[in-house]
Order: sequence, then structure tokens, then C-alpha cells
Amino acid sequence: MGGFADFSVFLAYSLVFLSAGVCIIYGIVNWDKEGDISAEENEEEKKWLKTEIEIDEEISGGGAV
Repeated sequence: MGGFADFSVFLAYSLVFLSAGVCIIYGIVNWDKEGDISAEENEEEKKWLKTEIEIDEEISGGGAV
């Protein structure tokens, strides 16, 4: 069986190459697909970004070192 000592070793190698092939095909198919987000998720992301900017400004501009 291709120089392998046991069928389980052959099976393990086969499954590794098979799963790598499936991952490559999945990556090619989904290469440039963008995720669609709802308006609610978009608003939530804007709130997080605003909060993050406020925290960054507070940390960088307000404290004496």
C-alpha cells in the first residue's frame, strides 16, 4: 500500500491531503465574497468605533506621565 506499514497510516495521510484539497477549493470559491451585515450590525459597529476613538483620545491626550 504505497510503502506504508499499516492501513491506518495510509488513511491518515490520505485524509490530510483530502482535507487540504477541500480547504483550498473552499478558499478559491469564497475568495472575494464579502459578508453582508444588517443595518443594526452596522450601527453597533459605528458605536464601538466611536467609543474606541474616545478612549484612545482620553488615553493619549489627558494623562501626565
